[in-house]
This record gives sequence, C-alpha cells and structure tokens, in this order.
Amino acid sequence: MNRNVYNIHILGLGFMFVFSAFITASFIEAIVFKDFNRNGIDSKTGFYSLAIIYVCLGLANWFSPAIVNKLGCKFSLFLSAIPYTGFVFCMINPYLWSVFTLSALLGAGGGVIWTANGEVIAKNSPGDTKAKNTGIFWSWFNTSMLLGNVFLYFYLGNSETISDGQRHVIYLVLGIFCAIGMFTFLLLAPSGTQSGEEAGNVPVREPQSVVQPIIDAAKFCKTWQMGFLYGPTVFTGVSLNFWSSVFITIIGNVFPNRSYLALGGICTGIGEISAGFIWGRLTNKIGRHGVVMCSTVINCCLYYLAFISFPFDAATTTASVAEDNPIISSNIYLTLVMGVMLGLGDGGFNVSTYAALGTIYEDNPAPAFAVFKFVQSLIGATAFLYCGHLLLPYQLGILAVTCLVGCVCFITLERYPAQILVVTGDEHQD
Repeated sequence: MNRNVYNIHILGLGFMFVFSAFITASFIEAIVFKDFNRNGIDSKTGFYSLAIIYVCLGLANWFSPAIVNKLGCKFSLFLSAIPYTGFVFCMINPYLWSVFTLSALLGAGGGVIWTANGEVIAKNSPGDTKAKNTGIFWSWFNTSMLLGNVFLYFYLGNSETISDGQRHVIYLVLGIFCAIGMFTFLLLAPSGTQSGEEAGNVPVREPQSVVQPIIDAAKFCKTWQMGFLYGPTVFTGVSLNFWSSVFITIIGNVFPNRSYLALGGICTGIGEISAGFIWGRLTNKIGRHGVVMCSTVINCCLYYLAFISFPFDAATTTASVAEDNPIISSNIYLTLVMGVMLGLGDGGFNVSTYAALGTIYEDNPAPAFAVFKFVQSLIGATAFLYCGHLLLPYQLGILAVTCLVGCVCFITLERYPAQILVVTGDEHQD
C-alpha cells in the first residue's frame, strides 16, 4: 500500500471512530431527550443542540483554513476531535447549559476537522484518483453508522424507553470510541507525492499571512464554479438534517421498540457505505453528473415512500407515538429499505460534490472545502430549527425541490470542459 492510500485509510479510520460516537449520539439525541424530559430538556432540545452545532461549524469554516495551514492537518484533526469527545461524555448526565455549550465547541472543532479532511484527501489524490479516494474515505466514514448502531441495537434489546442507566452506558462507550479516533489521527504519514513534506502535519504551502486562507475562501464564494455548486451543497445541508436526525426520530415516534432506532441507523449506514463503493467506481463510467442523476431518482422515490407510509406528525409529535394516520400502514421493513435508499441518495451527492471541489480547486482546496461546509452547515442548522415544528409533508417537499435544483446545477456545471472548470492559482489570487 503506497503512502497516499495509507493516509486515506488512516483518515477514514479516525473519522470512523470519532463519528461512531457523534453520529450515533445525534441520531438518538431527540429521542433520548424525549425519554429524559427533565433539567429543562425535552425532545426539541436535541434539534436545537444540532442547530447550534451546525451554525458554529459553518462560522468556524471561515477560520478553519487558516488554522489548518498554521498547524498542519495532523494536529488540526487531533485537536478538533477533543470537543467531540467532551460533547459525547456530557450526555451521560445532560444539563441544558452543558449540552448547548459543548454543542458550540463541537461545531467550532467541526469546521476545522472537515477542512483538514478535505485537504488531506486532495493532497493524497494525484491524477484521476480523487473520486476513488473520496469513495474510500466515505466508506470508512460511514462505517461509523454501523459500529455505534450495532452496539446500540444489541444493548437496547426490546426497550420501549431509554433509561438513565442505559444512557450512562451508551454514552460512556461512545465516548471511548471518540477518544480512540482522536488518537488515530496522529498516525498520518508523509504524503507519497510530496518529498520531505508531511501531508498530515506540515503545511503544503506557506500562506502570505494567517488570514490569507480566509481571503481565499471569500474569493471562492464568488467564483462562477462555486455558484453552480451552491445548488447541490444546499441539498446536502437539508439532506444532512433528514438522515442524521429526522429519519431516526420518525422511527422512534412511529415504532415503540427503541432497538428500531439502531436498525434505522444501520440501514442508512449500509446505504452510505454502498454509496462510497458504488458511486466511486461508477464515476469513471457514467461521470459525476450520472451519479448525481441516479442519486436524484433514488431520493425522489424515497420521499414518495416516506410521504405515504409515515404519519404527517411523525417528526413533530410530543406524544409517546405519532397520532396521525398514514396513507398506508407504517411498516418497519419498508422503513429499513428507505434507510438504505437514504444513504445511497445522500452519498451520491456528497461523493460527487467532494470530487468536483477537489478537482476544480486542486491548487488550493482548503478554502473551497471551507465554503462548501459553511453553506452546508448553515442550511443544515436552518433545517434543524424548523424540523421539530414543520409537518413531514412540508419537510419532504423541501427535500425534493432542493434535490432537483441541485441536480440541475451540477449537471450544468459538468458540461463545461475541464480546462475551463479548474481554478488555477492565478485566478484565485486576482
């Protein structure tokens, strides 16, 4: 295994452990708080916590390129994983102030961790290996949805609520997962394409000043290439809200068995992992635009199935179970199929958008990934604010419209030849 591939796998392994904790925690956060229901905390607290995380993550992305260039990717990844660990451990005995404070700190660390991630992938993906390496990383990353949820499934059994004792054990185990991932980032090696420079730790270029990456990010916001990428980026933000919290909350409000929460997360994870392998390899055959088109079809079919099979109040009810009657009877097996579809559809957009960013902004990828995460995070935060109040059909309508608009924007961008698409160093310094 060459050094570039090794770095991609180490990066993915670290993300797998860190996000085994965070994704599982965010999946069940609304339901855990619904069962907890004290210290000023209720089911909507989970959505507000996630909104704070993504607002802070979006804002942090303006400063994260400067931090990554100053510290290098290895130490940026390590330090930014610390608040993830603190957030998970605080859920053992949650208070409103601790949940919201650590949500903000986690969001700030999230801006750095994702910018450093994009930099490592871009600098360890020479030639036409970006789509393949992005797929490898995405598969590792989404394995986190299996690791945490498999533990959750066997531990919860047939429980209809999550007790205090169960919550303590769940978040202790998840916190240990997060700490393992944090130290894994220190294993990043020098890049095979850079003689003497460490892809994980030594900055790949000397910025003119600490604020230069911020200036670059602001310039990239106005490039016409980024203008087209805003479409799919907005959709990934809305989709992030649905797969990371709303879908699992719906399962918890429709089916009383709490182990079904874990099954929903596992099936979504299977879809996301499959997306990394399938879309990463199909890109060379049908192109990135073909992957986005296939993902759009899958997503729209999913939204229709969700519309007819879930109660309209499934995402917003404060009762023990949803009270509205769905068009067809809710079925856990159909729900799990929808989880796989959700992962495939979301993964296709993310793999293609990541690969496009790495190609178009190859000379200076960190500011471009910062812009992507900034827009995605603010859109996701907005969705977390309304998802606890807006009935399901309206949320599905927003998803469908943004998905179609994102698909059209991406296909339009991909029609331009490569020599026009790529932003050179001279262009982003103008």
